[in-house]
Amino acid sequence: MVSVLVSFADTDTEEIVAVHARLLSLADVRQLAHVVDEGQAVTSEYVAASGSRTVRTLGELDLDPPYLYAWCHLRGGERVLALSRIHGVMPA
Repeated sequence: MVSVLVSFADTDTEEIVAVHARLLSLADVRQLAHVVDEGQAVTSEYVAASGSRTVRTLGELDLDPPYLYAWCHLRGGERVLALSRIHGVMPA
């Protein structure tokens, strides 16, 4: 699935996200890459290592593969999120 997503990547950021966030659909890859490039916020479904799922609104995004550094509105602080644990994104 990753090679298919990468072959359709329009930007370098999309390619990076597609490689590291393998559970995301092409639409989600494009949306996440867009908000990273444009400095916008995004809401994501994130699954922690413990298996607990949270929906988080993230801002001040900084992509540093395989991680995404962000201000997490749920936790009220900066968080480091593994791109591989992001299961979905939607507009903030």
